[in-house]
Amino acid sequence: MTRILQISDLHIMPEGQLLNGTIDTAAALRQMLAGLTGLLPVIGPVERLVISGDLTETGCKGAYDHLCHIMADAPLPWRAIPGNHDSREAMRTFAAQDDWMPDDGPINWREDLEDVTILGLDTLVEGSAHGALTDATLDWLSATLRDLRHRPVLIFMHHPPVETGISGMDTIGLTPNPRFKALLRDHDGAVQIACGHVHRMITGQFAGRPVTIAPGTSHAVGLDLRMDAGITFIPGHSGAVMHDIGTECRTLLISSDDFC
Repeated sequence: MTRILQISDLHIMPEGQLLNGTIDTAAALRQMLAGLTGLLPVIGPVERLVISGDLTETGCKGAYDHLCHIMADAPLPWRAIPGNHDSREAMRTFAAQDDWMPDDGPINWREDLEDVTILGLDTLVEGSAHGALTDATLDWLSATLRDLRHRPVLIFMHHPPVETGISGMDTIGLTPNPRFKALLRDHDGAVQIACGHVHRMITGQFAGRPVTIAPGTSHAVGLDLRMDAGITFIPGHSGAVMHDIGTECRTLLISSDDFC
């Protein structure tokens, strides 16, 4: 059994600043990491912590420096993918010493664990809120999946490939790409997709594969399913996800009420 914790949408600000002047995203992340640390004895062993994008709000060096200080208390080895609020080069500098970070190009990575291979896919479109998979990323994914025949795969990407019904978020979702769908359909092993971006636990299917969207660590997007509704935030609405992979696969929501 291989267990992987997922957190998402940290939106860390430079030290001393609050998101929208009201939300202390740094304090929320510290609380999340402390809660997960306390929970590990009853849910472990856990192999990895993955951050599924929007590590920072501003994409600036000050925000990544602040995040680096906070993540020193992470209870597990961790990896990350960029979200639309991140800067690819600033993030590359932030994690330059980590062996999972590519030297250039899209921030795509692979790690082979006992029961599953985890993949990180870069959906960042610099300067835009929506996401897309470039030809370079899809070429990398194609070659990687060919090398992983019959192998279970868990793909992390920031922008979900499914619509959520929250129109403000769907407008800035992932640009559809038929090649991505074909690659997932053609893989002869189990595939799961884990995303962020929406700050709310949502499940769905894409290309016949299960999709899980994780909550954020400090605030949620409001559940307004009316057409053309705007985006609102709910401070304090947070959580994490655990992917439990073996002969069967489970995805479990972790809330602050679970913390010891």
